[in-house]
Amino acid sequence: MIKFSNILLGLLVIITLSLQAQDSLQQKISLKGITLDALRIKTPKRVIPFAISHQSFKAPQLGLQQNSLQDYLSTVPGLYAQNTQNFAQDLRLSIRGFGARSGFGIRGIQLIVDGLPETTPDGQGQLDNLPLGLIQSLTVLRGPASSFYGNASGGVIQINTLKDFEENFVRLRLQGGSYSARNLAATVGLKNNKTKAIFYQNHSESKGYRNHSQYKQQVFNARVWHDISDSSQIRWQFNYTHSPYAHDAGGINITMVEENRKQARTQNESFQTYETVDHLKTGLQWEKQINNKLRWDNYVFYAHRDFVGRLPFGFGGFVDLKRDYYGLGSALEYQPKNNHRIQVRFSLADQKDHRQRFQNLNGSPGENTLNQNELFFNTALSFLDEMKWSFGLLRLGMRYDLQRLGTQREIDEVQLNSFNPSIGFTFTQWGKHVMFVSYSTSFETPTLNELSANPSGNVGFNPNLSPSKAHNFEWGWRYTTPENTIEATIYAINTQNEILPYELATFPDRDFYRNTGSTTRRGIELFWKYQKGRWEWLVSYNYAHLKFDNYTLGDQNLSGKYLPGVPRQQFNAALQYNFSEGWGSTFHTQYSGNLYADDANQTLVDDYLLTNFRFWKSYDNLSFFGGINNLLDTAYFDNIRINAFGKRYYEPAPLRNFYLGMSINF
Repeated sequence: MIKFSNILLGLLVIITLSLQAQDSLQQKISLKGITLDALRIKTPKRVIPFAISHQSFKAPQLGLQQNSLQDYLSTVPGLYAQNTQNFAQDLRLSIRGFGARSGFGIRGIQLIVDGLPETTPDGQGQLDNLPLGLIQSLTVLRGPASSFYGNASGGVIQINTLKDFEENFVRLRLQGGSYSARNLAATVGLKNNKTKAIFYQNHSESKGYRNHSQYKQQVFNARVWHDISDSSQIRWQFNYTHSPYAHDAGGINITMVEENRKQARTQNESFQTYETVDHLKTGLQWEKQINNKLRWDNYVFYAHRDFVGRLPFGFGGFVDLKRDYYGLGSALEYQPKNNHRIQVRFSLADQKDHRQRFQNLNGSPGENTLNQNELFFNTALSFLDEMKWSFGLLRLGMRYDLQRLGTQREIDEVQLNSFNPSIGFTFTQWGKHVMFVSYSTSFETPTLNELSANPSGNVGFNPNLSPSKAHNFEWGWRYTTPENTIEATIYAINTQNEILPYELATFPDRDFYRNTGSTTRRGIELFWKYQKGRWEWLVSYNYAHLKFDNYTLGDQNLSGKYLPGVPRQQFNAALQYNFSEGWGSTFHTQYSGNLYADDANQTLVDDYLLTNFRFWKSYDNLSFFGGINNLLDTAYFDNIRINAFGKRYYEPAPLRNFYLGMSINF
C-alpha cells in the first residue's frame, strides 16, 4: 500500500517555503477576482463562505483528450470519478460520498450546463450529451446545497461552454488513439454587433479496452446570444445527442480479472448488453437589468430522452424508457444598498417517464413484464440574502420544495416537502488570508428508476425506500496572491436514510436500493495552485472518514463500517510548462486510496497511482497534440460495482494507452 502521510507533510513544507520566499516588502496588490454565480448571487470566489472550486480552460483544449468530464475535474479535492471507460453506464461522480451509490449516471449531485438544469427533477443526471470540446469553465460546490438547488444537491457541478470570442472562426479537431478510438469535431463561431452564435458537432467512437465495450456517439450543440438592448439579453441553446450503441462488458470477480482483465462477463455477451440513446434538449433564457437596483432573470427548457437498454438477465432485462421533462424559473434580485443584495426565486419542474420492461431474448424484446407511467413534479420557492461589511460577508438562504411523485396506480402517489436553510460567514480582515464558516443542508429523494426497482417483483414503487437528509458544517481558509491560491477546508456531515445499491440472487445484475440508517462524514480538503511565468502547478489532497453510524442489515450490525465506493485518500498533482515556440507539456499524477466494495467491508480494493503525460505544439493556425495515459502501466479498476452479487465488483481499466491529434483554425 502506498503511504501518503509523508507526501502530505512534504506538500505542506513546500507551500510554507514558497510563501516565505515571497518578497516581504511586497506592496498590497489589487487582485483580479473571479466572480461566480454557482450560489445564485454573483459573488467573488475569494469571499464565498462555502467550499467551492473553479477551473477555466483555453478554447483549443490541446492538453485534454476530451474523452470524459473526469479530464476537467481531476484536481478538485473531495471529488471522486469512476466509469470513465464504460459509456453504457456513463461517468460516475461522488462528492464527499454523495453520488457513490449510482449504478449508472450521476445521483445526489446537481448538474447545471450553461445555466440550465441537466439533472432531472427526481435527481438523475447523465453526461452523455455534454459537448466536452466546448467547455470553457466549470465550478464545483463541494457540499450539500439544497437551499440553492433543491433535490439531489449533495454537491453541484456548474459547466459553462465557450462564449468568449472576438472574431468569427472555424476550428476542426481530428484525434485517434488506442482501441481504434476516433474523435472528430467541428466548431463554428459567428459574431456581429448584437448577436453571436456557437455551433458544435462531434463524432466519437471506440472498440473499447475490454471485450464487448465498443461505443459510437454524435453530439450537436448550438448556442445563440442576442442583445435586445444595453440592459437586456436573450440566450437560446439546443443540444441533440445520438448514440446508436454503447456496449457494457459488465462486472467480473477477481478470479476472472486475474485470468484475463479484458474479458467481458459471459452473460453480458450472450444477452447483448448495450444501450441506445437519443437525447434532445432546448432552452431559452432572458435577463433584464431593470435599473441599478433591480435585476430579473428567467429561463424555460424542455428535454426528451429515448433510451433502450439491454441488461444481462432474461426477466425484465430489455428496457424501453421514454422521458419528457421541462422546467421554468424566475429570479428577482434587489440591491437596496451597495452592501446588501436580496434574491427571491421561483422554479417549477415536471418529469414524466414511460417505463417498459420486456424479456431479454439475447438482445431482442420478448414478453412485456412491466408497463408503467411514472411522474415527478416539483415546485420551489427560495430566498437568499447577502450582506457585506468592511470585515466580512454574510450569506443567508432558505428554500422550500414540494414534490409529488407516483405511478398510474393511485396507491403509489406520494407527496414530499422539504425545507432547507443555509448560513455562511467569511471574515476578510486579514489581508490575503480569509476564513469562512458555514452550515447547509440537502435532501435527496430516490429517483424514479430506483423506486421502480421493486425487490418484491411487483409493479409499482418500492414502498420501503425513503428520502435521505444531510447536515453539513464547514470551516475554511483561503490565501491568495498573484502567484498562489491556497485553500483548506474541514467538514463534518451527518446524514439520515442513506441510499445504497445492492443485488439479489433472484435478479442478478439488476440494482435494487435500500436505506441504511445514518452516516457520519468527516474530512479535510487541500488545494494549491501556483503560477509563475511559463509554469503552472496544481495540487489537491483530501482525506475522507465516511462511516455508517447506525446501520443494521438483517442480523448484521454494520455500524462503524466505512461507506463503500469512496477512497479515504486522494492526491492529484499536475505540472504544466509552456516552452518557447509553441511547445507545451503536462504531467499529471493521481493517487487513489483503497476503498471497500461492499457495505460489510469484507472486500478491500487496493489503492493505485496513475501518471499521464500530454504534449502539444502550436503554429499560427495549426496545432498538434498527443498524450500517454497510464504511463507506468498500472493495473487498476475503472469502476467498482457496489454490493454486486457473486463479488462481481470489478471493471478493469486500460493499461498504457495513447492518443494523437491535430487542430486546425480558420
